[in-house]
Amino acid sequence: MQYFVLFFSFLPGIVYGSFFQIDYPNVNVSAEPGGDLTFEAGIGGDVILKPGAGGTVIIAGTDLRKFIEKVKSLPPIWTKQSVHGSLGAFTSGTKIAVSVEAMDPDGGKIQYKVISGHLPPGTSLNSTTGVVGGTAPDIDASYTFGIRATDQHGKYADGTFSIDIREKDQCISNPCQNGGTCSDDFGRYKCTCSSDYGGERCELRCDSNPFGVDNAKKTIPDAQMSAHYTFSNHFASNGRLHSRDGWIGESTSSWLQVDLGEVRSVYSVATQGYRSSTYYTLSYKLQYSTDGNSFHDVIGSNGSPKDFFGSSSYDSVIKHYLPSIISARFIRFVPLTWHTGGKPGLRVEVYGC
Repeated sequence: MQYFVLFFSFLPGIVYGSFFQIDYPNVNVSAEPGGDLTFEAGIGGDVILKPGAGGTVIIAGTDLRKFIEKVKSLPPIWTKQSVHGSLGAFTSGTKIAVSVEAMDPDGGKIQYKVISGHLPPGTSLNSTTGVVGGTAPDIDASYTFGIRATDQHGKYADGTFSIDIREKDQCISNPCQNGGTCSDDFGRYKCTCSSDYGGERCELRCDSNPFGVDNAKKTIPDAQMSAHYTFSNHFASNGRLHSRDGWIGESTSSWLQVDLGEVRSVYSVATQGYRSSTYYTLSYKLQYSTDGNSFHDVIGSNGSPKDFFGSSSYDSVIKHYLPSIISARFIRFVPLTWHTGGKPGLRVEVYGC
């Protein structure tokens, strides 16, 4: 076989005349504008373009070597799962970390992309590793989706996959206490408590659950305690059960008020007097409100406003259970009688759920 071999490179620029020039180490061949450059081998011969190591052949801006590689390359092949594969079943709330994997026959890198359907909410596809990861949602459902694996040449293979989610019964551990009824909800449970209990799991006995006026707790901040007709500097914020002194009012027009922050179910109250031998309240009435504007008396069994007995000494704690549960945000303690020679002093706590 006979053939002609020409080693050359094309130099940029505009050439206005034809020439054949050897400019070591380059060989330059150029035709005039509108002219042709023809390489023609004899019968049975070849025309060979042979770039050097690391070089290529560029024709009209196209890299001929890369073009040929792309034509000769094969599309990716799914390796770990079939094109219709289940990636598994997961219980809601558990971690998901499963992978799809395709191989490039030419040894290149693969990029992954969801092209149809939907991944389970709370999960995502890593485009580089092919890992589907996240947390299984709290829903009973099957998710089918298409993933495309694409190689560096743009060739691709599509696969269809599925993930099954099984909802977890949030009530299976019987979280509700004291006769509470459990309802399964998305990602959580809800307890419906009997009338005497509250809390997330009905773990609180409402008539013994303090809202936190007590000086040892102070869940109720000072800003949510107020008073009317206060004596001297014995402010409402001092009127906490077990505080070192207490609140003191002036007369039966005085009152000490607690803002619970939101409407709550109130079951009982407790009081002490001011920490003095003369400033303690013997009896009082309770008023309540949901909005801070319209107040109602707590009514006794006789249909009249109920009188509550206070402490017979300044430091003893007297607790009273309300005749019926009330819904209120604001609770007022209104002194009715107090120790002779003194003024109405109070320290208080409110209980409920």
